[in-house]
Amino acid sequence: MIAQTVIVAVLIGKGVPILVEAGLLPRGLFWWVIPASIFSAVMTVDASRFWSFGYLAGVVIGIAIALPLFIRAGFLGPLDLLIYGGVAVGAVGLRVKIHSSSF
Repeated sequence: MIAQTVIVAVLIGKGVPILVEAGLLPRGLFWWVIPASIFSAVMTVDASRFWSFGYLAGVVIGIAIALPLFIRAGFLGPLDLLIYGGVAVGAVGLRVKIHSSSF
């Protein structure tokens, strides 16, 4: 998951601006990236109800390790931090709620 994020971040963060400035891609082509990220985050939290606590812990730890690295590298910004931090908190909160209510 982290490797995929790096590849996509490099392609979108570094490659797209170069292609736009060269005139090979129109400006605004990737306007849907943020809404798609938010939708993906919501779907991830929704799917987390089926995860075991071990899997959930791995996802949360992976997010906690990857976010600072990607921010320092310039791949992610404050909105990304908010989205992925919200995913981690939402997934844990949903899992705890489901576990405590035997849902």
